[in-house]
Amino acid sequence: MSFPEIPYEAVNFFATAIVLDDFRAQGRDAAHPLVSFIEPGFFLGVMELEADCFLLLGLVSPIRRARNEVLSMVTTVGRPEHLQSTCDLILQVPLMTLERVKDQLCLIADLLLETRVKKEDILFMDVYTSMVQDPSCLEERLFEQRESAEPHPSMDFEMSLCEAVEHGNRAQLEQRLNTPVSGRVGRMSSDALRQEKYIFIVLATVTARAAIRGGLSEETVLNLSDLYCQRMDFLSEPALIKELSIRMLLDYCDRVGELRHKPAASGLIRQCLAYISVHLHEDITLEQLSGVCGLCTRSLSLRFRDEMGISIRDYLNQERINEAKYLLRHTGYPLSQIAAYLNYSSQSYFTRLFQKQCGMTPSQYRENIG
Repeated sequence: MSFPEIPYEAVNFFATAIVLDDFRAQGRDAAHPLVSFIEPGFFLGVMELEADCFLLLGLVSPIRRARNEVLSMVTTVGRPEHLQSTCDLILQVPLMTLERVKDQLCLIADLLLETRVKKEDILFMDVYTSMVQDPSCLEERLFEQRESAEPHPSMDFEMSLCEAVEHGNRAQLEQRLNTPVSGRVGRMSSDALRQEKYIFIVLATVTARAAIRGGLSEETVLNLSDLYCQRMDFLSEPALIKELSIRMLLDYCDRVGELRHKPAASGLIRQCLAYISVHLHEDITLEQLSGVCGLCTRSLSLRFRDEMGISIRDYLNQERINEAKYLLRHTGYPLSQIAAYLNYSSQSYFTRLFQKQCGMTPSQYRENIG
């Protein structure tokens, strides 16, 4: 039986038998369910209800999958005459993380079996776990690498990228990006698109840390990293992901470079700068900043101008316009939405400030960089 009810047998008997064989082979029982990982990124929960009676939860994925990915997977387990309809069904299933799958299994056990199943008693089994536990598999991969005589790229490449970002040195970064790299990138997926996405996430992680070491606030960098990864997830061509990775590196590098050219600030003013960076989309008042650093409003205003060479109001507008430039470059948000995000009273006011600082309107800026 299935819910929602399927008026046909979607999966062939042998595919189901393999799943149940894995369940038994791992020594699972009613109190110890199993979650399997199935390429290209689906979870399947298995729970024993009674002798020879099992509940299968899934297939579910934590992210929205392309139709061709789902169809390719279904082809290996589904009945040929129902491939398209089974594919449509899976695409309509709500997204679900591994933790959510475990939560659902615990809930089902509580409702159907009146048994408390602990999440830590649910085994998660995937191909990677099997490879790590099997030394012969790792030895085989090492043998293949020695035979190919093509090792991974040197750590010097990664270190040089991070060094350029950390010091805000755009020239060094561009030179390193244009220098051929020997070796091959490790294969993390047999799918070219997914491989490029994995590489992007690794690159975003290591260079974000470099940007933080370079002086950018942690919150700013983490938000940037999230935005870039979200944008990457919508791309469907490896070449576009490579292009975005270069833009991300240059963005990190330029932001660190701009920061290093700003006047050095005392600890109290740096607290204000960090607060502004985190709350840039909110209404920031002089009284709030005064509370952050412990100075009265007048003393703060005088000290801020003395150290930064600019008033607090002008600094806020400058940072918001810089954020607007980023949103114009990397998102498709309309101008009205960007103005609202940055807490401007109206789109026309935002446009006037932008034109005053950049010498062009936001629309012109977007067209020029597009």
